[in-house]
Amino acid sequence: MRNTSKVIFENEKGHPLRIAYPPPALCSLVEYYFEIDLSTATASQSIKGLPAMTTLLAFQLRPAAWTSVNDANGKVLLLQHAQLLGHLTHSCSSTYAPGTLMFFIKLKPGCAATLFRCPPAELENNQLPLPCLFKNPDLEEQLGSADGFADRVRLCNEALQRMLSQLPGNDHRFQIVEHCLRKFESLQLRNEKGLQHLCGSLHVTYASLRRYFLSTVGVTPKFAQKTVRFKKALQEYRSRGYNFYYEDFGYTDFSHFAKDAKALTGCSLLEL
Repeated sequence: MRNTSKVIFENEKGHPLRIAYPPPALCSLVEYYFEIDLSTATASQSIKGLPAMTTLLAFQLRPAAWTSVNDANGKVLLLQHAQLLGHLTHSCSSTYAPGTLMFFIKLKPGCAATLFRCPPAELENNQLPLPCLFKNPDLEEQLGSADGFADRVRLCNEALQRMLSQLPGNDHRFQIVEHCLRKFESLQLRNEKGLQHLCGSLHVTYASLRRYFLSTVGVTPKFAQKTVRFKKALQEYRSRGYNFYYEDFGYTDFSHFAKDAKALTGCSLLEL
């Protein structure tokens, strides 16, 4: 059966997601919170997740399984209960049944490995039972009994601030990786020449930077740059259509952009 899941961007309208952002004290740890509420839905909702260095803490607030398909190998997982969803090197498609209510914490790159003392390589394309990792085993129950989305966000802010206060400070390697990721997000460095310039400005070799990335976020700098660039380009392409200008994102031509889409998701641009 053909996969009909679609990528949802945060700034789009009409999607079934509620989104909230963390307070300044947690901005180094949490990208944002979101919730999928299909309480009144009559049909399943399929969402495609793009390759990314972020990780998700997924809390199932109603007893309903959800299905996750690895788009690279077709492996199907039937997931239940709270899960840690590791960073992705290829897209995956998740399907949620009518009546589903799920709450997610989207952690910034490298933060799950720090929080749970887990090597990034063990999180790659992986799903782990969250109660075995999270220091607050009662949080799932608290989120389920909370008075709505805003209250769930408040509970998570309190729990994560307590955890953050117990963590050691980031070392220089993590700080260098964070600096690079900010550069990637700003599109100041759109190709490999930009990456070479970045290494020079940081006074590190690419081999050292590669080690820093693998030990911190689990992927290489080139792959991180590729996924960030592709997500931004796809969002722009979807909003601008034929007015999309591929060179703004470091692509040599449109076929280069289309090739990345196929390599990262197994889909054509129109299917995303």
